[in-house]
Amino acid sequence: MAMLNIPTSVDDPAYRYKMPRIVSKKEGRGNGSKTGIMNMGDVAGALKRKPEYCAKFFGYELGAQTSYSNNKDTGERTVINGHHETKVFQDLLDKFIEKYVLCQNCNLPEIDMVVKKDRIMAGCKACGWSGELDPAHKLANYIVSHPPDTGIGFDADTGKKAKASREERQKAREERKRLEAEGGGDAASDEEKKAKKDKKDKKEKKEKKAKKEKKDDGEDDDEDDEDEEGEKKEKKEKKAKKDKKDKKDKKDKKDKKEKKEKKKKAKDDSDDDDDEDGDKSDDDQTTKYGDDACKSLIADMVAWSEKQGKLTPSALFDELRPMQVTLRFDNSLRMFVVLSILFKDGDMKAKGVTDNKAIIKHFVTNGNVEFPDWIWGFDAFLDANPQSLKGYPMVLKALYDEDIADESGILKHYKAEKSTPGFEAAAKVAAPFLKWLETADDSDEESGSGSGSGSDSD
Repeated sequence: MAMLNIPTSVDDPAYRYKMPRIVSKKEGRGNGSKTGIMNMGDVAGALKRKPEYCAKFFGYELGAQTSYSNNKDTGERTVINGHHETKVFQDLLDKFIEKYVLCQNCNLPEIDMVVKKDRIMAGCKACGWSGELDPAHKLANYIVSHPPDTGIGFDADTGKKAKASREERQKAREERKRLEAEGGGDAASDEEKKAKKDKKDKKEKKEKKAKKEKKDDGEDDDEDDEDEEGEKKEKKEKKAKKDKKDKKDKKDKKDKKEKKEKKKKAKDDSDDDDDEDGDKSDDDQTTKYGDDACKSLIADMVAWSEKQGKLTPSALFDELRPMQVTLRFDNSLRMFVVLSILFKDGDMKAKGVTDNKAIIKHFVTNGNVEFPDWIWGFDAFLDANPQSLKGYPMVLKALYDEDIADESGILKHYKAEKSTPGFEAAAKVAAPFLKWLETADDSDEESGSGSGSGSDSD
């Protein structure tokens, strides 16, 4: 899945701070209408914030009730009352990032939060800034009553700023230098940098002088031993805490992976049980042809494709596959989505099929999709876009000429009786081409037979 910059207003492809694009799905209607965010945990994880904070922020901004849950039985679920577009959530997320993720000095997402005396305090690992985050927003009360896990930017007991790891400081420093060199970011001026350096040098000199005086008085040895012992103990505690967190992260990743594999296995099993007509039961297929989730997915994918310029089979597959797993739809609907992206104006012609044969072939061969399953996507496209019916016989011929479809599959499919979307209209307009296929077969047989007789007489 394509990643977005944090925040999306940063227009720099080399920017190192990335997050997944929000995936949402509309459910229900009338008073029961709601919108589910399918990957809130992944998005919040990239921001290093609790998913509940993002969900609550959306609710406060939209004036809607929200809920977030994550358990073994139902998995992760984020629900916001009412129907809302994905773009609305993405814009609100940028607003949340500005208030509670970005440093107010260097504008990098390198701050850690801690609640101290009912105030949301933050410290930046990149530039050293520290201060209070927006206390006026309704979310502030929720954060105070549900404080974040203490980050490395603050000490849990004292609430004072703590040192970031050398690796984190180095990465943040490199990013700031790169932005400064390119003229981006809000880097501090030369005067500010010089003032900070002078202040630091002055402090170090003062500490060295005090230490030297203590050593001359014979008082420093014991204190040095105590300091060294304290530092060792502190390092040991930090290492133990880090190891514990790493174990928890690994366990969470393992559980998440197992859950995904179970879902995929369940879906594959259900696909095997689908009949030749491509009918799918409501339980096995969450996202269906014609529903709001399908329309929203197509709109998002078309917007994504327009930003890509020239589409490649692998790029489109890599972008669409995670959506297929998240929104749970089969390969038949996947082909319909692909065609809706390739022919976004609703006008499918033979030339367009030939020009995009590599992409169509990729989605047919990847997973060995059977002919009745993928041709379902073409029938459904005609149902959604009747203006393409007239040119459909030539589309079938293009599929046949490019060896994507064979004559036996085409004849068997359109000579059968089916009640799937667009099938009846597609079969009707395809009749001349089907007749041509049958005639071509007969001509080949007669030609072969005549040739044989000629050989015998000679």
